Amino acid sequence: MQEKKSILIENAWILTLDPDNTVIEDGYLYMENGRITEVGKTRENMGEIKQKASQIIDAEGMILMPGMVNAHSHLFQTFTRGFADDKLLYPWLKEEIWPFAANMEHGDFALSGLLGCVENLKNGATAVIDQHYVHTFQDSSDLILEAMKDTGIRGTLCRTFSNYNYTPLLQEEDETIYSSLVRLTEKYHNSENGRLQLSVGPINPWGCTVGLYQRTYDYAKANGLMYQIHTAETEDVVEKCIEMYGKRNVNFFDSMGILGENTQLAHAIWLDDEELELTRAAKASVVHCPVANMYLADGIARVPEMRKMGISVCLGTDGPGSNNAQDMMEVLKTAVILHKVNTLDPMILSAEDVLKMACVEGAKALGQEDLGRLQPGYIADMILVDWKKPHIAPVHKPASAVVFCANGNDVDTSIVDGKVVMRNRKVVGVDEKALIEECQLRARAIKRKIS
Repeated sequence: MQEKKSILIENAWILTLDPDNTVIEDGYLYMENGRITEVGKTRENMGEIKQKASQIIDAEGMILMPGMVNAHSHLFQTFTRGFADDKLLYPWLKEEIWPFAANMEHGDFALSGLLGCVENLKNGATAVIDQHYVHTFQDSSDLILEAMKDTGIRGTLCRTFSNYNYTPLLQEEDETIYSSLVRLTEKYHNSENGRLQLSVGPINPWGCTVGLYQRTYDYAKANGLMYQIHTAETEDVVEKCIEMYGKRNVNFFDSMGILGENTQLAHAIWLDDEELELTRAAKASVVHCPVANMYLADGIARVPEMRKMGISVCLGTDGPGSNNAQDMMEVLKTAVILHKVNTLDPMILSAEDVLKMACVEGAKALGQEDLGRLQPGYIADMILVDWKKPHIAPVHKPASAVVFCANGNDVDTSIVDGKVVMRNRKVVGVDEKALIEECQLRARAIKRKIS
């Protein structure tokens, strides 16, 4: 991985995503020591900045914008991409994903994690939250965190778990879960200059005992960790929670004392009015995964209402097994057009709205609010999108071009923490051809084994 250096990007069309949604045509950005120090209009007399820059990137024909945060994924599922289409959530899990995951070998987690990180970087996400729930090998989380470290992506490993009422293939003992949380926090949290983080993730509203929900939430609060949980993804999830506890998902979380400012509700589709108000009052947030929700026919989250109430809503792809990609460009467009047609209101969400959901609200999901905008003092995570292509040009509004025209293949350059981690669509330090070949061999071998 390249060392941090001072980088000047010039001649770019800049989407700052600052509070005023400032757009700078023919702009420049200068960063050093991992932070943005200057943003402005490219001028003739740039000699002083150019002299101190250790790298100059000519971004003519490029849109410069903050890197997106993929706030909910399952990186091991890169191996299950396209393995099980056309199924509802629980048949998909029970008949396909759980048996596949249980037959993955030790090295498969390193390979799938590396492939997932590369895919995210190549599709506009400079940060990813990986909710990792397969612990057939106790160091599988380490393998994924090491992949995050090696690729240079900003990565949060959400150590996910179940001790009750879930598939026996993936259940763990309480002390195994807790000791793993402590070990991983001590080893990785806030390492690599804060680029790697840990968070805490009970699998769903009924896959853990009440004591484990509360103990792990207390641990998260005490250590400044986020707490992400699959919530109301389908009507079945809601009905099962009512059957077991007499409460809907968010009411149950609130009754246990695990609904707080650090709580992230992944999916949050089937919430009623009371649950929305509880979420707002607790300052909890929501991760919206529109592509996966459509793929599994889960339903449509009440995102416009959430945002109107002041609930923070960010975006995610969900796992590659239920999307089947990790293309945040696709997520941007899908989020906008899904809610336009669902509400029959073309103004319900704008291109600028979803960009801020992916970047600014995504930064909040990481607990790093000095991220997600291109402003002096902010962390230098950003991407360059090549707009000089037939499916994008001509460009009138760069935000519209990114959301409605571009796709992941148009991301040319990714910078994380002031380091170039991808340039000309090549991820630094990764032999992509060899990686894909090895992943294909291993994924097919697992499929043959379980067939």
